[in-house]
Amino acid sequence: MFFKKVSICVMFALGFAMLIPIVADAQKIELRSAKIYIRETPPQFDKALALLETALEKDPGNNDAHYLLGLVQYYKGNFDEMFKNWEVVTFDDMDKKDKERYKSTLESMIRTNYQVGQQSYEKGEFVESADYYSRSVWATSTLQAALRSTGKKNDARTADELEPAKQQGYLYWGYAHLGAQDYEGARGPLEKLLEVDPNRFEAWDGLVNVYYTSDDWDNLITASNKVIELSEEIDLNTYLILRNAYFGVADTASVITTYERAMEAFPEERSLYRDVSSIHVNRNDYAKGIEVLEKGHSALPEDVELLRHLGINYYNKGLSDRDAGDVEAATKAFNGAVESMNKLLALQPNSIDGHDILSDAYFGLDSIETDEARKQELAAKGQEHQRKKLDLIKTGDGM
Repeated sequence: MFFKKVSICVMFALGFAMLIPIVADAQKIELRSAKIYIRETPPQFDKALALLETALEKDPGNNDAHYLLGLVQYYKGNFDEMFKNWEVVTFDDMDKKDKERYKSTLESMIRTNYQVGQQSYEKGEFVESADYYSRSVWATSTLQAALRSTGKKNDARTADELEPAKQQGYLYWGYAHLGAQDYEGARGPLEKLLEVDPNRFEAWDGLVNVYYTSDDWDNLITASNKVIELSEEIDLNTYLILRNAYFGVADTASVITTYERAMEAFPEERSLYRDVSSIHVNRNDYAKGIEVLEKGHSALPEDVELLRHLGINYYNKGLSDRDAGDVEAATKAFNGAVESMNKLLALQPNSIDGHDILSDAYFGLDSIETDEARKQELAAKGQEHQRKKLDLIKTGDGM
């Protein structure tokens, strides 16, 4: 009984071994026939496709079948399918003729897709442009891998020479997505470019938009700082975006530091002094807020808006110091408001706010003055500027 079982197993093994060359011959016939269909005029790609798919069903790892199937998909314009096949092709296992065709096909893809990508971008066809650039980059990477696999110095040198164009392809690919407002689509190519060139300004600049729209604050901080570091001509907007990123992570100290950096770069930008002063005031630090505004006033001595904010902050500090019982500090602050408003009114005599704040400052000084004659003098000045304010409002001459 045991002998019979062994005999049956041996016979099955022999039968299976006899089938292997039959299957292999069938695959050769399918591959040979597919090549004939590809070479026909006109080519019969659908028939070739069917044969090659059958060949891969029998042998999923067949290198020639993957190469030929990718070639057919290329001719049919099914590039995603082509990529799937050619990404598993082993270049060294192909014959000389197929190797040359493989390389020439990729070279054609690189050149054509890059050129059409540029044309599409210039027409504002950003979605199409991104597709073309992505194919160009894929074809370049695939060709580089094939060339480097040969171990030949000339091939390796050729692969290296393709690198600058590929990097530019990544950049244009990312910017095409930005043009289409597909910010997540832009992320991959631009970040990939930075892997090989960490100081590529254009990539960082593009990623600022990507990270900003996705509230990716940590990456936005990195990108904005790199743009500022690498930029030949710094843009104020980059500082403001960096400020927003620090707001996003609730890092107020870095918000203020960013404002200070911006002030150094743009000393005549009024809004910077006004905004950072407001941050200090909201933290009940009137002294620091006034210090920032005084710096702005030094840079822009005739800016009435900064003078107005300066007068308000001096006045509010005076009230705070008075309520805290610090008469000396309050007197100094109220006098600061008087000085600021006198400067403002010298520039803009009909300023309603100027007369209003000056009036309040005099009343503030009156509230802490102990000498009766001096108190009456300060109160009279306060009333005088109140009347002037009301007159400007009634006559319509106020500003």
